[in-house]
Amino acid sequence: MSAPDPMKFAEDLTRWAQGLEQKAQRYGELQEQLDRTNVTAESPDGTVRVTVDSTGVPTELTITDRGRSADPRALSAALMATMHSAQAQLRDRVSEMTSATVGDDGPGNDIVAQYQERFPDPVEETAPQPPTMDVGGIDEDTAAPEEPRPPRRRPTRQDDGDDDDFGGPVLR
Repeated sequence: MSAPDPMKFAEDLTRWAQGLEQKAQRYGELQEQLDRTNVTAESPDGTVRVTVDSTGVPTELTITDRGRSADPRALSAALMATMHSAQAQLRDRVSEMTSATVGDDGPGNDIVAQYQERFPDPVEETAPQPPTMDVGGIDEDTAAPEEPRPPRRRPTRQDDGDDDDFGGPVLR
């Protein structure tokens, strides 16, 4: 068994420190890229445009001339769908930037996973239907049973001779 070589150990330690420094530099570059990133998406019919920043927060909501006469519910749905689309595009862009900047790396994969969790693929939404009011009878078979309520207790007041009346009934 040979004794450890102190010179080799020092060289290994130096290489390890340089590797950490390079990794920290790449993550610094990634952070700078993320800070400058925003994504703009437009609705398929061109009525709205939404821009989100690197955290997915909307920084601009634009209703185009086409959207000015749109039904408010349809306009609201278009804004939400377009925002979700922009956030999904952001997620994909962050994944690409992370892969290109830091590669397949544990902390980098964690960043990508967080964006994937926060911004899933948008769900296809159908045009909102006007609300309906059903005033017909309730079928006894489908009516939910009423849950029993506990009996109400009346608060009791003990007269201790004080005349402050705090905590007691207002009317006597």
